[in-house]
Order: sequence, then structure tokens, then C-alpha cells
Amino acid sequence: MSDETALHAAARHGPLSLVERLIAEGAIEWQPDRKGRTPLDVAREGDATDKEAIVELLDRPVIRDASFKAAVSAIHRGDVAGLAHMLDAQPRLLGERIVEPECYRQANRPQYFRDPGLFWFIANNPTLMKTMPTNMVEVASTMIERGVDKAALDYALELVMTSAPAREQGLQLPLLELLLASGATVTERSIDMTLGHRELAPILALLEGDLPMSAPIAAALGRTDRLIDLLPAASAEEIQRAFGLAVINGQVDAARLALDAGADPNAFLPVHAHSLALHQATLDENLPLMELLLASGARTDVADKLWKGTPLGWAIHQGKARARAYLESLD
Repeated sequence: MSDETALHAAARHGPLSLVERLIAEGAIEWQPDRKGRTPLDVAREGDATDKEAIVELLDRPVIRDASFKAAVSAIHRGDVAGLAHMLDAQPRLLGERIVEPECYRQANRPQYFRDPGLFWFIANNPTLMKTMPTNMVEVASTMIERGVDKAALDYALELVMTSAPAREQGLQLPLLELLLASGATVTERSIDMTLGHRELAPILALLEGDLPMSAPIAAALGRTDRLIDLLPAASAEEIQRAFGLAVINGQVDAARLALDAGADPNAFLPVHAHSLALHQATLDENLPLMELLLASGARTDVADKLWKGTPLGWAIHQGKARARAYLESLD
């Protein structure tokens, strides 16, 4: 078994055209090898004749607009005055989106930060800076004052709600409050994405406001008392979402209630849509949940859509010894 992917090898030796072809065909640029190195890490140490171009391609997001790159740098520094000056001089920066290399558009897989807009960078999601500036709310306000459109506000809200760095640095809820006050809308998608990334604080804060409790929210939070009341009136789609979010958040009792209400244990998950419930439970080594899923008819032979691995394959690859032993004991 190889210790690295084909993309790692191409990143090390080139040429650029091969790296682009692999990405276009679905190779994942952020997937680490068995030593924890990404293709970008390998490219930086490689010997390709076009090494600089390969590194640029893999160092996402790929920003070739010097003015846009300077504005991103100002956001990362928390340089409010400098950012304001740039935006006043070039208003286009707030309205344009960076167009990344074509191979990323050709790849048939989800890429949540592809072709980013400038306002997206307030969330640090993906993590592009180790430490966010403490004045990020002021940075965001400076941009909003100069005209951020509704779509950018809404997407930034989703990025903030799912941002672990923003939460860890005490910025998630203040940014959430600013975005909502500025016209951003909480959607079913943003709720599911937030719960699907186990970021519960934004949802709890919204529930204290005017966000109504729903079956998917109750399931993700493990609020079985509320879930029992909500499931009878829930649609089949809501029941399935409730089941998936319960599984992702390790809520065994909530998952059981959703299964009893008709959820399909072999449907792909609502957020991590490349995998099934049994993949997630295996990855978490949640043996009680694995037992529940298998007792409810979960299949062990269905591969995920991204890496083409079964739950057992995931257990082996991720070194989940207890989950592996349990799955192998079924044979």
C-alpha cells in the first residue's frame, strides 16, 4: 500500500499539467499522506522544474490579483485603516470574486471556499491564519459600511457559524450578531452545516432569540424530550435530516427515535453527503451507535463517494482499532 497519493507524487516531481489533470479528475489537494503531509507540503520540498507554479496551484485559495491579495492581508492583520483605504480606492474588491484555476472548476466534488469573495475571509474558515485579529468585528463592519451584498452576508454567516477558530478565539458570536444585524439570513442550510460541523454555540444563541426548535435541531442537540414531540408532525425529509444530524453529533437516543420514525439508515448524510451513518459512527468509534445502526439494517458494504471506502475501510485507514475489530467480528 502506497504511503502517498498520486497527487503527492505529481506535486513532488511535476509537471504542472499532470497536477492539474489529477485535480480535474477528482484528486483532493488537501488530503494528507500517511506522514500527515499534504501535496502542498510535498511540492515545497520537491524537485519539479515548474515547482513554483505547482506550489501556487496547491496553495489555496489561489489569488493572482495583487490588490485582492493585499486586502486579504489587511483583513488578516486587522488593519482597519489600511483596508478602508484600499476599498475606497478600489470598490470593485468588495463586489468581485477571485477566479481560481480551471482544474478546480472541472473537479466533480464539493469545494466550499472555491472562487472566494473578499468578505468571506472574516470567518477564517478555512483556517488561513493561526490567530484572528481581535478586532475582526470592526474589520467586518468596515467592509459592510462600504457595501457587502446579501449573498456575501449570507455565505459569510454560514462560514462564521461553522468556524472553529472564530469560536475558540471568542469571535464567533460577536460576528454572528453583527451579520444578523446587517441583514444576513439564517437558512436551513446554514443550520444544518453548523450542526453538521458540531458547532452548537451559534444554534443555542439563535434559539434564545426567534429561531424555532425543529426536529433536526433537537436531534443534533440530543433534546429527546423535544424530539419526541416534533417527530410526529415532521416530514420524511426532516426526519432524515434529524437522523443524520443526530448521528454526526453522536446522539444515540435521538438517532433511535428518528429511525423509529422512519429514517433510512442507508441514506447519505445531510451534510457530509459523501458518506453514510455507519461511516460516521465508525470514524467516531461510537460502538453503541454502530450497534444501533446495524440492528436497524445499516449496510457494511456501501462505499463513500469521495474515497470509495466502506466503513471497515475507514476504520482501517484511520486506525480505529475498536471499530475495526467490531466490524470484522460481524463476518
